[in-house]
Amino acid sequence: MQTFRLSVALAPAVLLAALWGCAPARTVTLLTPEDMKRATAQGQKEAASGTVCESGKCYEMPASFSVIEIKHSTGPQIKVVEPPADAEYRAPIRLVISFIPREGTLVDLKSFKLEYLKLISIDITDRVAGYLSPGGVRVEKADLPPGDHKLRITLKDTDGGISQQVYSVKIAK
Repeated sequence: MQTFRLSVALAPAVLLAALWGCAPARTVTLLTPEDMKRATAQGQKEAASGTVCESGKCYEMPASFSVIEIKHSTGPQIKVVEPPADAEYRAPIRLVISFIPREGTLVDLKSFKLEYLKLISIDITDRVAGYLSPGGVRVEKADLPPGDHKLRITLKDTDGGISQQVYSVKIAK
């Protein structure tokens, strides 16, 4: 068994960080250049036109971070707290999503899924997993490339209720 010693000078800071769930803010890359290459030529045409299609449904991309569609709403309420709607943002952005469980249930964190949507969906859940808590997701510096992006958040509760919402965000060049 390996033992680690902590400097007495650092102990209070580490204890506070542990109690408050704080971690030094670092930039989390939500989409890599490889992710962007995975989008097909059709997906790129859709992004350039301001329209995104998925499973035969097409959506007009709003000029802000906003709810496009709520597909299921029998589970916890999903609320994007930051960034506020109706603006264009420069990366990195602060991403804060709240989970509000239905009465008598708890949020099932194992069911959380965050996907980037173009013509294909890219699961980016692992990139925010370290920022996930029963109350939501809090990423101080989320990096997205310039352009219009669509994200789908899926979450269940302990009674099996499911919520799924699609959001869009516009990042300035």
